[in-house]
Amino acid sequence: MINTLTSLRLIFALMVFGAHCYVIDDFFNLHFFKEGFVGVSFFFVLSGFIIAYNYQKKLSESKMTKRSFWVARIARIYPLHVLTLLIAAALGGYVIASGFTDWSKHFLASLTLTNAYIPKADYFFSFNSPSWSLCCEQLFYICFPFLVPLTRNYKHLLYIFCVTAILLVVGMHFTPEEEIKGYWYVNPIARFPDFIAGMLLFQLYERLKDKPITFRQGSLMEIGAVILFLTCASEIPKVYRYSCFYWLPVAVVLISFSLQKGILSRILSHRFLVVGGEISYGFYLIHLFILLSYAKWQKEAGFDIAWYISVPVLFGITVLLSLLSYRYFERPMNKRVKSLLNK
Repeated sequence: MINTLTSLRLIFALMVFGAHCYVIDDFFNLHFFKEGFVGVSFFFVLSGFIIAYNYQKKLSESKMTKRSFWVARIARIYPLHVLTLLIAAALGGYVIASGFTDWSKHFLASLTLTNAYIPKADYFFSFNSPSWSLCCEQLFYICFPFLVPLTRNYKHLLYIFCVTAILLVVGMHFTPEEEIKGYWYVNPIARFPDFIAGMLLFQLYERLKDKPITFRQGSLMEIGAVILFLTCASEIPKVYRYSCFYWLPVAVVLISFSLQKGILSRILSHRFLVVGGEISYGFYLIHLFILLSYAKWQKEAGFDIAWYISVPVLFGITVLLSLLSYRYFERPMNKRVKSLLNK
């Protein structure tokens, strides 16, 4: 387990949280907060890294079967996904506009995590909208065991990444502005290079982890990575910022902190932050319920509370619910699903 990367999940989940706080107050329409969607890009790249870190050797040495790997991933993502989907449906997260037939199609697409393949917002953002990213993760998990043989020579993975990256950039260039979100932000196939980038970073990590890096050097690397990420120019079309533009700064942050050699890694290794990272999946799937429910209440009640009071309170509520979810739902259900599917 790499504690710093676990803690970084909390940091980037906070960025997503901030990006969605615009439903509470216009203050969060500032570019600094709106750019929080980069948190999702980080999760995709991190997914490639962590999945390779945890399972590449086991699969390549036949210590784990493809089936066991897929069962482990199903047990991790599906229980909370199904629960939050049902909660979203109960709360009216999807408005029935064209009768039960349309509602059932959208619900089935969300349930099976295929809704992000359909480039229409009423599909990929229906019900609990953050779950669109799970469609991408599902594709990554399906493909990963078949990519493992390519890791024997990282150049094979690199070729795939380069070809898909070129196709991605060319496709982005010719896509009309109003269609970029459906084709390039949420589409699992378009986000596949993010995952491969993470796998490539793990190959780099394997070569660097035992290198003699001093505390001073590690600290400079980590601080430099943060500065690069925060100062990365963004005056380019949003279609590129949705994924490929942030590959470099995300990669530098991820590889720098994975080595755990500097002062910032020591801070991120604090148990409090590591626990925050462990509950980040629940935080990610739950947070929008909290924000939207509060925004609806605020509008109906006509009672305005300053954002610097309401947002911290909503954040605290989300963290508490995430802790409860992780302890009393996610972990028990993970074990039950594994036990059921491995019979």
